[in-house]
Amino acid sequence: MTGMTAFRNTWTIFQREVGAYFLSPMAWIVIFLFLLINGITFRAFCHVFAGEPRQITRIVESVFGFSLFWVLPLSPILTMRLFAEEKRTGSMELLMTAPVTETQVVLGKFLAAQKFYFLVWLSLLPLFIILEVLGSVDWGPILSTYFGLFFLGVLTNSLGLFASALTRNQLVAAILSLSGNLMFFFVALSTALFPADPALKRFFHYVSFTAHFDTEYFSGIIDLRYMFFYLSFAALFLFFTVRVVEARKWR
Repeated sequence: MTGMTAFRNTWTIFQREVGAYFLSPMAWIVIFLFLLINGITFRAFCHVFAGEPRQITRIVESVFGFSLFWVLPLSPILTMRLFAEEKRTGSMELLMTAPVTETQVVLGKFLAAQKFYFLVWLSLLPLFIILEVLGSVDWGPILSTYFGLFFLGVLTNSLGLFASALTRNQLVAAILSLSGNLMFFFVALSTALFPADPALKRFFHYVSFTAHFDTEYFSGIIDLRYMFFYLSFAALFLFFTVRVVEARKWR
């Protein structure tokens, strides 16, 4: 019975936050800009690679490669309000007096951010369907890339949620989250500082967002080590978030 109650409470928080996303103009602006910019670049890549060998494969790789930079701002935008806005408006105190635990609140908000994050990425599918109509698309790399993007979102959204729990200012939360994403995103560049140390090169490759996609997911390969990496850091950030929320409750 306790398990069902916990699930019901988490589901209620999840539905509340998903509804808030679709009522927020910011969410619709993000989707509009995502579709507009990627639609323009898709058309440009179709023109650039027209007539080349592996034309469709090159277009798919380029679309995903360009879109990958959306990971940097997407999660900060989606998560910045989740706790910061509740603190600013005072609704956080009301939420914490409800018959829900801090873990249920954190998981509900996290799952809502994860759902909306992935819905944004799924909006790219019509572009690949167009390519399938025009030619033959290899869906293996597309599915593996979506797999990687989903678990990458698990990490970036948990980081963004933690940043939002630390402050009542949405802009500060977004900056903290973006800074964390930048660190993980560009850590592969640190290999240039240690050209003679293969152990450090392997380490920086392992913790870099971009390296995983360049060498694995774009090739249709799913490496479970990277999934473990994403889930481990996500669990750590969610644990920290629960502790921050608990500490605020007892102030």
